Amino acid sequence: MQAQQTLSAAFRAFSFAVIITAFSQSAAAQNLLLNGNIVTPSGVLQDGWIYIKDDKIVSVTPTQPNVQGQIVRSSDYIYPGLVDLHNHPIYDTLPRWTPPHLYNNRYEWRRDPVYQNAVQVPERNIVAAEFCDMDEFAEIKQLIGGTTTLLGISAPAFGKPMYDCIKGLARNLDWYSGFYGTNIGHEPVANPLGVTPPNYSLIAPNWPGDMKPADLLKYQSGLNDGSIKAFFIHLAEGKRTDAEAQSEFGLLKDDELLTASTVIIHGVGLLASDFADMSKAGASLVWSPRSNLVLYGETTDVETAAQQGVTIAIAPDWSPTGSSNMLAELKFASDYSTTKLNGLFSAKQLFEMATSIPARLAHVDQLIGTIEAGRYADIFMMSSHSPDAYSNLATASPSDVSLTIVNGMPVYGTPDHMAQAGVTTTEDVSVCGEKRSLNSQALTVSGAFAAATTQLGNALTGQNTSLGPIAECN
Repeated sequence: MQAQQTLSAAFRAFSFAVIITAFSQSAAAQNLLLNGNIVTPSGVLQDGWIYIKDDKIVSVTPTQPNVQGQIVRSSDYIYPGLVDLHNHPIYDTLPRWTPPHLYNNRYEWRRDPVYQNAVQVPERNIVAAEFCDMDEFAEIKQLIGGTTTLLGISAPAFGKPMYDCIKGLARNLDWYSGFYGTNIGHEPVANPLGVTPPNYSLIAPNWPGDMKPADLLKYQSGLNDGSIKAFFIHLAEGKRTDAEAQSEFGLLKDDELLTASTVIIHGVGLLASDFADMSKAGASLVWSPRSNLVLYGETTDVETAAQQGVTIAIAPDWSPTGSSNMLAELKFASDYSTTKLNGLFSAKQLFEMATSIPARLAHVDQLIGTIEAGRYADIFMMSSHSPDAYSNLATASPSDVSLTIVNGMPVYGTPDHMAQAGVTTTEDVSVCGEKRSLNSQALTVSGAFAAATTQLGNALTGQNTSLGPIAECN
């Protein structure tokens, strides 16, 4: 059975090489005109027009350009694609996990047999054989919420090369964004799990550590010579009263990893003095409030971080304890800011924390993150339920997203918008009880998405769990 599964994964990875060629040729012939209320860096252009040729935005204008192409007319808001700098997408195939109690730090729940049996073991047992199905499911889950770029896809298994199916659907900043050639693994990004060295005594006598000495040297060298443009690292993921969580910032500084290229993920245990050091170094922060609160009962002191001048992006962490995608995390963060932080972040600031700011932290802000001429056409459209574009986004549900475009290619949307965009071969998918369409040419696994989800669901059932929802509709 294992050999059969491995062969199946290899066949799907090979089939993708054929699919991506057709996908690229189709994208190259695409001229597209989008009409709606366009959210630009200078404000909202009401009833404006975006002209997309091939993979780029050619113009953003108040009147319709005199060019030929597929036309999508709407009264929708049009946003730049969301940029997710902190996710573990392969785990997004699993159902939500409710911890039996709060933890002091991430080491506690990672060692907890309850977590391991519910989340870690099922993922580990099927990932090598089912990686392409898991990746496709996770990326479609993000596209449904307007996310076009993400970070954090795990390798298929220890010692195995990354499969070609990583090239499809959303951009993957750590493996293949499409910005740095046609080969996998040439991104100028590092994304280590943590800074703790092997056998770090405060955690456990036999803790294997999150950073090998050879990796540390590689990161130091890459930051020094500029080959690593963005260094993302999980740090201080635990309560501010927890010694282990608090100790990690000192380790980061001792290892000479606190730089202007450093982006700290979580930072729940960081203190005011740590944020001051981050600001001085030019380091930034990714905030994942929902997962923090579920696991630890508290989240990062973003108010102090903001006061110290630290740049902050927002991201969902993962579906088991965080949000299902960026759209859901934006809604959670908006509610949290209003009810717990005295309105610290406006809806517009949260929008920027999900688009232009993470693009800048990943050093791709000249390519994506805003709707401007010359940028890649990574865009999503959303029905209007608020007169304010930013509040509209911060209070949206998955069914509000009407079209998602990556690299100029419409990949997901309402049947009407997809038809207007000239997509003729589609597969139906149900989102919050409503019919939506996937672009069959964009799918990275050979065959229908429904077949991939069935196979993945069967594999997870064999691990005494189930396939998580493609969207959470609360």
